[in-house]
Amino acid sequence: MACAQCAQAINNLAVIDENKAKIVEAGALPHYVELLSPEGDEFQQIQAAHGLWQLAFTCKDDIVKVPGCLEG
Repeated sequence: MACAQCAQAINNLAVIDENKAKIVEAGALPHYVELLSPEGDEFQQIQAAHGLWQLAFTCKDDIVKVPGCLEG
């Protein structure tokens, strides 16, 4: 299960461009999708959207490939 506070911490790491690909390679994208679910609270959804936005600057092709990332 994804954690909004964990996403927030990862988002802080994603500020550095060199970390973006490492975060994606580590498998974070499906967890962001999980946080985007309508059942989640607003804080979870905001953290997931913010994280995906940050990662998209460098890893947009990876984001497009993960089911739910683009739809979210």
